[in-house]
Amino acid sequence: MRQINMPLSSFPTLETASLRLREIVPADTEAVFRVFADQDVTRYYDLESFNTLDQARSHIGRQATRYQRGELIRWGISQKANDVLIGSVGVAIYPSNAQGGLGYELARPYWRLGIMSEALRIVIRFSFRTLNLNRLQALVMPGNEASARLLAKLGFTEEGLLREYAFFKGRYQDLLCYSLLQREWQA
Repeated sequence: MRQINMPLSSFPTLETASLRLREIVPADTEAVFRVFADQDVTRYYDLESFNTLDQARSHIGRQATRYQRGELIRWGISQKANDVLIGSVGVAIYPSNAQGGLGYELARPYWRLGIMSEALRIVIRFSFRTLNLNRLQALVMPGNEASARLLAKLGFTEEGLLREYAFFKGRYQDLLCYSLLQREWQA
């Protein structure tokens, strides 16, 4: 059985050529609100669009608590030039199976610029090299073609449809499961 490396002693900051992935802090409340208040961003998300700053504060607090428990790492995505949050990417940790569940969103003005692809590449690397996960998976709502294409581009395999797998937005939702194994990523 694979030993995963979570929890970590301090929150890891990851950097690419143009991005900084860092801890989301209370000072980011307005930026988080702007992202999650956009109905186009939350269209395929498992929560409703935010209406208040308190919703953003609560969201940040829940993520911090889950990090402290060793259940989740959720990075805020910012461009190095200004360090303003434009989205986030995270991995929910399932240690008993050395698995992680990917989740991500990006503010609409930054769509189709390669930002999420760049962010996910470094998060995938961190998940397999640092956390020592065996498997990453992402659940995608049918119709979210942009997310499906992105995962395929990153080497994920579509495993199939999980019928009425989760309840959100007032009903049971079908979700497509995509996965990437450490050995596939290494190849």
